[in-house]
Amino acid sequence: MSQVPVQPRRLRRSATSLAAALVLFCAAVACCGIKKFDGDLPVLRPDLAALAVENRGLLHQRLIAAYGRDYLIRMAVNDGRRLNDGMTIYYLQRELQSLVDMWRGTGNPAYLAIARSLTLQAIDEATANPMPLIRHGNTRGDWPCFYLDKVAAETGGHNQLCDFQGSAGFLLVARALCEIDDPNWRPIADFVERDIVEKWLYYQPSVTPEQLTAPSSFRTLLPLLNSGRDSREHFACLCLDLDGLGYDKYTYRTWAERLIELYLTPRYDPNEPAPNSAEMGNTVPSDWGLFVRIADEGYVWLLIPDYGSGTADLALDTSHANRTAWLACRAYAEGLVDETVLDGLLNTLKLRIWAPEKGPFHFNNYTDGSDGMLGDLLPGRGGNVWFGWHRLAAYDPDLETLFLALAYDLTNGGPNLPVGAQNKTMLNAPLCLEAWGTRLLGSKGQPDRFP
Repeated sequence: MSQVPVQPRRLRRSATSLAAALVLFCAAVACCGIKKFDGDLPVLRPDLAALAVENRGLLHQRLIAAYGRDYLIRMAVNDGRRLNDGMTIYYLQRELQSLVDMWRGTGNPAYLAIARSLTLQAIDEATANPMPLIRHGNTRGDWPCFYLDKVAAETGGHNQLCDFQGSAGFLLVARALCEIDDPNWRPIADFVERDIVEKWLYYQPSVTPEQLTAPSSFRTLLPLLNSGRDSREHFACLCLDLDGLGYDKYTYRTWAERLIELYLTPRYDPNEPAPNSAEMGNTVPSDWGLFVRIADEGYVWLLIPDYGSGTADLALDTSHANRTAWLACRAYAEGLVDETVLDGLLNTLKLRIWAPEKGPFHFNNYTDGSDGMLGDLLPGRGGNVWFGWHRLAAYDPDLETLFLALAYDLTNGGPNLPVGAQNKTMLNAPLCLEAWGTRLLGSKGQPDRFP
């Protein structure tokens, strides 16, 4: 199935509808316990640097206030949205990420309550509107559906990437709910296993439960996942989450470890065999691993192959590579990759993607440091760093400073970002970056912890 584009759908609302939605959401914010700031945001001490130690408490307060302001605007724009829509849950994953980060960064349970409500609403709507799952014109049963019209003829409207990305957000919430003994984690995780994972595991009629529980099940699994890195990286996270929640119907931990090994192993030679390639046979993808590169300056960075190019060593764009960075941070936190991978990706972000010589918050469109057009996006406009790359700041003080400065800039409208950069124009971008800054500063933030 085709890759979902970077550009979001643009939603239009009349001024009357927007004002009404703002009133309703203000009431909801007040009821759920999120403080709404009236008037100006908290101001930092002007006699000190914005990120000075003495200003960090004020910056934390400012980020919390800015998030409340921006979340209100976001919800007003999306008033009346259907959460059983494929592209809606594709982007909902980032919104849920921001809410969980705000909960961790503040300790305020209201943020997690909103995330729980949105997740359960999405599941309820998909369950109430099942659609036939189509494969080569044949029906594979009716399933809860996050409908994507562009694949209606191919699959009946079901899309694996949207399902997996949305479910990654759902399980992010479920893991957090489980931590606080909120029983709502169970129906969320049950839905993901039963109605998302198993839907795609048995999409091919020849696959049997015995094949998926056999010692060689990974060889059966791999062709069932879309061939792009994105679906497989999301699926690895789903497996880690389900395993962490105690699900053992399938060898989730093993599947996750094998996917991480396959896609995050440093690759020094294009012709070297993939890990366990003999066992996988002809299912080994050409874009496996991360290509090790040594810059003229002597530092080592990692090239993330573009899975859609047909050429294994062509660099993936920065935006889609967020999923690789997210999985790598997740795998490192769980001891499944070592510093070689983490350090290589740190250098990729700090020395290839981030280009401060072009502007303080200019991020190149491609992960090899090139900055050509990305679709119709000008240089520096598609270098998104807010749903994967940002997590590297948990391990590097320079990046922590960068992302705090970026979050602060966004509270002022992002004047130092390139005009049209998606790091400020996409609806979820300021939310995710402000939430991450809140978590980096919060005493309970634990930024190196997942979720």
